[in-house]
Amino acid sequence: MKILVFISLAVLELTVAYQDLTEAAAADLALFTDEDLVVHKRSTKCYGDLGCFGTGAPFFSLQRPISLLPLSPEFIGTKFRLFTRSNPKTEQLLNYKDVNSIHSSHFNPSKPTKMVSHGFIENGRTDWLVEMKDEFLKKGDFNVINIDWGGGSLPPYGQATANCRVVGAVIAKLIETLQKETGVKPETFHLLGHSLGAHLVGHAGERIKHIGRITGLDPAEPYFQYTDIAVRLDPSDALFVDILHTDGISILKLGYGMIEPCGHVDYYPNGGETQPGCDKDPVTSIATDGIYNGVKQYVACNHIRAHEYFTESINAKCPFVGFQCNSYEQFKAGNCIPCSGSNCGYMGYNADKVKPGAGKTHVKYYLETSRNGPYCRYHDQIQITFGSQLSSRTERGSLFANIIGDKGRTSRVQLADDDMDIESGKSYTFIVLSTVNVGSIRRVEFDWKHNSKWYKPLDWNILNLRHPTLYINKVSVTNGQEAKLTAFCGHNIAMETGQVTSISTTC
Repeated sequence: MKILVFISLAVLELTVAYQDLTEAAAADLALFTDEDLVVHKRSTKCYGDLGCFGTGAPFFSLQRPISLLPLSPEFIGTKFRLFTRSNPKTEQLLNYKDVNSIHSSHFNPSKPTKMVSHGFIENGRTDWLVEMKDEFLKKGDFNVINIDWGGGSLPPYGQATANCRVVGAVIAKLIETLQKETGVKPETFHLLGHSLGAHLVGHAGERIKHIGRITGLDPAEPYFQYTDIAVRLDPSDALFVDILHTDGISILKLGYGMIEPCGHVDYYPNGGETQPGCDKDPVTSIATDGIYNGVKQYVACNHIRAHEYFTESINAKCPFVGFQCNSYEQFKAGNCIPCSGSNCGYMGYNADKVKPGAGKTHVKYYLETSRNGPYCRYHDQIQITFGSQLSSRTERGSLFANIIGDKGRTSRVQLADDDMDIESGKSYTFIVLSTVNVGSIRRVEFDWKHNSKWYKPLDWNILNLRHPTLYINKVSVTNGQEAKLTAFCGHNIAMETGQVTSISTTC
């Protein structure tokens, strides 16, 4: 069914893409001649000052079995739409072949520059590009350049991947021209790209030394994962490369993003394979977001989350703290909270506040998000040690907690996704998500709901005659953002099912 929906989405996006083509882009279509088709049978094609492009290794490999030559820069018709605080809504087109377009624009070499690229089957007027541009200009006085390569991003996918190389070269030429004409330094450039756009800006960074930063928003997997670094985005493409992985499941399961680390730092929200809230059925998605966006959300929700997370992070008060860890399993087990110094990172806009030491790459950070926007959540960790009494036994049910601190409190949250077996004398660790940073922990409130298995009648609590009870010996709570641990002694306090128990005595 997803395949059928994907085809429907492609038709919808193609319609929008063609509607957004300007008259100039339409004229470019006439440049795609029979000669272009013939030249694609050759192994190399040269495009003037952009250089030559071949179809051989490393662009032909086991991971990249179809290697095509890129279409001409004239056919692709890349456009650079400049927005600043002086023209936040009205674009100014920059052209490296027309220096007057630069000198007559509001481009300011003393301001940092953000260049943002869309991905497959999109164009420079895509909604999320506009939203991100607006958030950037709200945040600071930037030059924001939206890269529009809609003429080259259309199917087939293999051709779009090849076109990325030419677009990357055109971006590099624009940056070189801006350097020459305005004196702007490459270190002040921050390039961002989603999906194919991530590798595209990587090609630009490969050509320009000392680009300040590149952000890959769920870089595309097909034809890129496990390929040579010349083919894909990698840490050598900029002084700092940060990656958001949100759709890293196999392409065989319709995952579109890379799981392979490819930056100085790699952020894996919710493990990086799938995202919470992306499990809606198509009917619900369409009812919530409309036909076009609903279909798009259903097919590519996990992939889309990357640019949604980044856009939110630009002006959010919540910091999107990530915790350095070897794996998502270790993170979920509580082995990586708290963090301090470089062990704590910030996913999204503030990722460059924490950089790994010289020579270190592929540093992995993990964090959790909400199912719905705003997505950012604060992380606290609870470790509960259950006591033993003569009457205590293994009980099954759901645990709930509410953390109260000097800055706020969490809502009542279920500590595990499903019912769990709770053994006396054992310790259990949980991560609690909250919309507020609770600060220094003052107390914790617990309750639980007994729920025995149907085939264990001795564990049943018919008419509440058995009074299932847990005994809490010790509770340790760590504020994940501030690395503060507070230990509470429960002294084997009894907690009967359905009753709230508050623990505030520190050890």
